[in-house]
Amino acid sequence: MPRPGPRPCPVCGSTDHRPIAERAKDHLVRCGACTMVFTGLEPTPEELAAYYGDYPVHEQLSPVTIKRYDDLVAAFAPYRRTGRMLDVGCGAGIFLERARMKGWEVHGTEFGQRALVSCRSRGIAIIEGPLDPSNYPAASFDVVCSFEVMEHLTDPGAELKRMAGLLRPGGALYITTPNYRSTGRLLAGRSWNVVNYPEHLNYFTPRTLTRLAERCGLRLRSVRTTGVSVQRVLTRGSLDPARRQNASAVQEDLRLRLERNAFNRTLKRLADHTLDLLKVGDTIKALYERPAQ
Repeated sequence: MPRPGPRPCPVCGSTDHRPIAERAKDHLVRCGACTMVFTGLEPTPEELAAYYGDYPVHEQLSPVTIKRYDDLVAAFAPYRRTGRMLDVGCGAGIFLERARMKGWEVHGTEFGQRALVSCRSRGIAIIEGPLDPSNYPAASFDVVCSFEVMEHLTDPGAELKRMAGLLRPGGALYITTPNYRSTGRLLAGRSWNVVNYPEHLNYFTPRTLTRLAERCGLRLRSVRTTGVSVQRVLTRGSLDPARRQNASAVQEDLRLRLERNAFNRTLKRLADHTLDLLKVGDTIKALYERPAQ
């Protein structure tokens, strides 16, 4: 199959691309119209299939991550009307499992047998493959989530429209994705290992993500940026599994230390507040709403 042509900007559709020279091997360009950073070259289906054929699924999460999930589920309580929640790209289904424990009716989509087996073992209603709105009643979910998915998509705008169409009027869409303006990227420089073709195709900032969401008929409720990935700083672009595993262990130990007492938690909140104020945290956490009719 021939390679697709150059990608238009996933936010505004412009073809005015400005190559980012130091990221040439990953085909990064900046849109001359809206400043969105993305890969100007679209990967072929064969490239994507080869890359994602053995993509890892994280079936065990740390107690800190589980607590964050529980806090997030609690934050969705004001949106609860139908009691239905959808996680697009739900991985092993752990977040949905936590939501179900709080009484939500949960649904997920994901690729790959590992994820399917994990979700089904947890009793999660999962559909394999891309999000297909025909699988669900229109406007039937209170909350749609998408954790670390938007950066992988060849057409993130089309995906946002599909997710928005499944939200009831007044429902919430919650998205997380890496922040291109992050402190982590500044610290790692050219070794920032979030840039990885063909895995990651879109590099959002809070502004470009919100611009895309608004084009899809959504309304911004809040957008935050939090955290600095110690793992990414320590690995500095290395793909060596042992080095990445060691860096992950260091990061998890630090997260546990920060959770253990009130003083450390206060320090972390202050750090996150500063990162958010400057919009330079490593992760964008955005909440949008489908306007009530």
